[in-house]
Amino acid sequence: MLRLKCPSQNYAWGRLARSDSEVAALTAAAGTKVDHEKPYAELWMGTHPSGEAMLAANPTVSLQDWLEQHPQALGATVLQTFGLKLPFLFKVLSVETALSIQSHPDKELAERLHAEQPHIYKDNNHKPEMALAITDFEALCGFVSIQDLSEALLATPELSAVVGQQQADAIHSSCKTSTGAEAALRQAFTSLMTAEPNSVAEQVEILDDRLQQQQKLTPKEKLIMRLHQQYPHDVGVLAVFFLNLVVLKPGEAIYLAANEPHAYVSGQLIECMATSDNVIRAGLTPKLRDTGVLCDSLTYNQGPPVMLHGDSVQEYTTLYSPPFDEFEVYKVSLPKSANTIVPANKGPTLMLVMRGRGNVLATSALKDSALEQETGISKGDIFFVPSCTALDVAAGPSQDIELWIAACNSRLFAAEFVIPDGIANSHKAVNGLQLGNGLTASSDNVVVQSAIVV
Repeated sequence: MLRLKCPSQNYAWGRLARSDSEVAALTAAAGTKVDHEKPYAELWMGTHPSGEAMLAANPTVSLQDWLEQHPQALGATVLQTFGLKLPFLFKVLSVETALSIQSHPDKELAERLHAEQPHIYKDNNHKPEMALAITDFEALCGFVSIQDLSEALLATPELSAVVGQQQADAIHSSCKTSTGAEAALRQAFTSLMTAEPNSVAEQVEILDDRLQQQQKLTPKEKLIMRLHQQYPHDVGVLAVFFLNLVVLKPGEAIYLAANEPHAYVSGQLIECMATSDNVIRAGLTPKLRDTGVLCDSLTYNQGPPVMLHGDSVQEYTTLYSPPFDEFEVYKVSLPKSANTIVPANKGPTLMLVMRGRGNVLATSALKDSALEQETGISKGDIFFVPSCTALDVAAGPSQDIELWIAACNSRLFAAEFVIPDGIANSHKAVNGLQLGNGLTASSDNVVVQSAIVV
């Protein structure tokens, strides 16, 4: 295992260190001095140049530098699929005020945006992502049904005034005829997001005044009033009516494909994504807005996001697996004095100690002086674990342990095949197969990753 030192990001929407920012708590636990008057928004774990992990034993060397010297640590399948880089970016988020209404580009769009505006879109990768709640967590994700939007337009004259009567009528008509919903939604959302700012500000103010006089408010109306306080007169306040409001409890997760609108609103979470920092913004932000690109690139799919509750894969271990090759996430919850084996993964993993104290023993074919074989672990510790490394984790006698582990999605390795024991014994050629993870075929059953005859 390779112990890492990872950076935190002090974005304005983060929670102050003196409050209950989990990012600040993890940063402090890892030995980094924390400014209690600053917001601590994100903890980054990965190789993206905007927030690279460094080797704890040698902070002048990045994880990416080390991987370039030890490519076998990624495993053959990951190397062949993604090249010489960690394919996922692992984060912890502490959200105090809402993040922007945004989307992330698909691969084709990311390549174009990066080529045209590299100072804004700093890499050429797509960014599917998954959010896993560690506290109660609110988010706006994906478009509501056309029926729900029609009802919102009828009940909210301020929204209709900004969207425009022609666009509103098209929404109502598509409900009756069951045709043209996507086109009507695209036109209505684009009309809202590109509306004249003074008109938006006037209608948001009227709406806020009206809601303050109401006795009963829906969850969305309550959110609208909060967002108006955070981002006064912003078009994103009205965009709430277009999007699904999702509330997650700890242990629940959602995933988002490229080109889907969303905004994280409040709470704390684990996040995993393809290695990218590409964000297309259009509301609830003081940052650059690329409204035309966002509106043009959205899928305009309707309906709530898929919610994951995790699958128990062995005692103490829960797996969250979205339909993306780059990543999946494991949660390991060990009661005090218990132990478990985290099986060897065919790709690289990152392990975060969220709470507790204990010990971990690593068993790996990869040998390097920077790698720790056995070490004590505690809150805030972060490790890179090379491919084909098993971990024996033991909780201490006085504290439970909670680990979060990011890995490449298991489906990435589904094409691998097994050489049965009999064949391995009967064919001399098998013993000449050099496996990508550094192992050589023997008389045992062998999983072959892109074997090369040598």
